[in-house]
Amino acid sequence: ESDEESTSTTQLTTIKSKQLERRRSSISEVANSTFLRKRLSRQSSLPWGHKRSTMIGISCFLFLLPIPCLFKSCCPFAAFMLAVVTVSSFSSDYLYSGVESWSHLFDRALAPIAFFSNIYAVYSLFGIMWVLPAIIAVKCHVMAMYHSKQNNYDKFVIFHSLWHATGAGLILL
Repeated sequence: ESDEESTSTTQLTTIKSKQLERRRSSISEVANSTFLRKRLSRQSSLPWGHKRSTMIGISCFLFLLPIPCLFKSCCPFAAFMLAVVTVSSFSSDYLYSGVESWSHLFDRALAPIAFFSNIYAVYSLFGIMWVLPAIIAVKCHVMAMYHSKQNNYDKFVIFHSLWHATGAGLILL
């Protein structure tokens, strides 16, 4: 019985050790994933380098328009996030467009928080039917990323500006 217990304990220890190693491996894989590296990078994702667009720069400030409405509707976090993302977006998309900067990391981290906090605010105030048009803004963002990967600067500028305009505009509707 003692040998059985010892064998059982050894097998259990081996199984736990393998599970722990798998967990460590999974965490390592996530930490080293290409997606996460790009998301947490100071590198610009734009293939054409430092090329500023006045249209994109101006469109960043459209995020300021819904702030008074959100404060009035008792959604201070969503309003605050729009104010913060206005700064991070202008810095990343205009000032440091195409060059290495911490602003890219901050914008990549803050933009989704701003987006979802505002989706939640609009949903809380008006229901699901008012949130559904956000698909238009997401489509503009996806198209901007596509045109960036295709190295099509002019179409990127249009869709990235529309991403900002529709994102802010749909909150105001």
